[in-house]
Amino acid sequence: MGEKFRRAAPEEAPTLWQVEERGLEPVPADARHGTTRSILWTWLAANIGVLGVTLGSGLVTGLGLNFWQTIIVAAVGSAGSFAFVALVSLAGPLSGAPTMVASRATFGVRGNLAPAAISWAVLTGLEVVMCTMATFALANIVEILGFPVEPWLTIPVALLLVAGAAAVSYFGHTLIMLVQKWLGWTLGGLTAVLCVVALANVDWPIAMAAPGGDFVSVLAGIGVIAAGTGVSWMSAGADYTRYLPADTSERKLFGVTLLGSGAPLVLLISTGAVLALGNSEAVGLALPEWLLVPYLIVAVLGLLTAADLAMYSSGLSLQATGVPLSRPKTLLISAAVVALGTVTIVVVRSVSGDDFSSQAFSALIALFALPLVAWVGVFGLDLLLRRNLFAEDLTDTSPESPYWFHHGFHWPAIGAWLAGTVFGLLCTAVKVGETTWFAGPLAETWLGRNSLGWLVAGIGASAVYWVVEPLTRGEHSPGRAHPEE
Repeated sequence: MGEKFRRAAPEEAPTLWQVEERGLEPVPADARHGTTRSILWTWLAANIGVLGVTLGSGLVTGLGLNFWQTIIVAAVGSAGSFAFVALVSLAGPLSGAPTMVASRATFGVRGNLAPAAISWAVLTGLEVVMCTMATFALANIVEILGFPVEPWLTIPVALLLVAGAAAVSYFGHTLIMLVQKWLGWTLGGLTAVLCVVALANVDWPIAMAAPGGDFVSVLAGIGVIAAGTGVSWMSAGADYTRYLPADTSERKLFGVTLLGSGAPLVLLISTGAVLALGNSEAVGLALPEWLLVPYLIVAVLGLLTAADLAMYSSGLSLQATGVPLSRPKTLLISAAVVALGTVTIVVVRSVSGDDFSSQAFSALIALFALPLVAWVGVFGLDLLLRRNLFAEDLTDTSPESPYWFHHGFHWPAIGAWLAGTVFGLLCTAVKVGETTWFAGPLAETWLGRNSLGWLVAGIGASAVYWVVEPLTRGEHSPGRAHPEE
């Protein structure tokens, strides 16, 4: 860790079919390009899948919310969680670096290794969930077309889907942004048609007359939507904005991130809620039979547009943990882990018919998300308080680094991060079916019952950092090296 990591970066952005070699290295000014509009399509494509329909249906069947309540919950939950993603995105143009490299300015060269590892775990887990869901959606398409699907056939299907997401991510930023743009247009149009056709089968008087839930149920719904949408993406924001020019409007960048992620989620969650309120059948059966295949195709493509983003960011996060490999190689490692996790869950579920494995995996991701939210609570506040992300210094991992602090650790940030994580765990319960895997001592309080442990983690970490950081600012302030003591 006592050496400088300064790899010469190419002066031009990679072309479409050229593998992007730049990993942790900040993007130089003459390779910056694009506008905030590209970020709109990036997040729209990742959130236009039919997962939102399932979330909306769950708000009705699980929490008893009515139509207007689901719109409020969808807007607040998705916008609230993606506001953190939007805030992190601002670090991209400022530093030209990936998120978990810019994070060194807050946590220190060595102190940033643990948050980077958490980021990698959450993003990799998210990829496994996306690829698993896409595998079963594709298997359903085959069955609808009249072909039997043997359990062993799901293995090559899963591997094919993982390979597809990995291939796009392997080529890198340029291809990803193009794919997200065109699939954003395509999936957006198809999803709009599907929603119109599905809503035509709804008994609207019944749907609009449904009673609503209480205030506690609304809060719980906000927690569910936030946890199921933006929370897992919090460490990825700057990975896609680092190629934007340094003078990019922060207000526009923040706005398009919220619009690109929030608009499709509100539409899809509301649609899912209406279908559940106005049709006693399952959401998928509310569609005409001839439209089920297009519905599932959109589901598969929507999941893959999220998986390629997560895989790209997981490769960068793995690099930031100190793995001495290039971006394409760390991406392949992430892809291998995703393939193993996806195949394992798919095989267990196909053979046993039990969804326990995927539920357990999702619960594990939810637990790991708490330190991720605590991290963004510290990093986001630090980004707002002081804008000194010096791109030319972020890759310096030697004791001469301006982000060396005390032996490579910025203890106020690390302490606040750990404190926020503990606060979140106190208010969190992790259940798989009827089995409780973990329950904090405050899990049965108002905060815990409403699934707000993630919010406690973020706010708690920010509050601790806001109090503690000024006390040590003079002794270990960023912007100059700190010799070993």
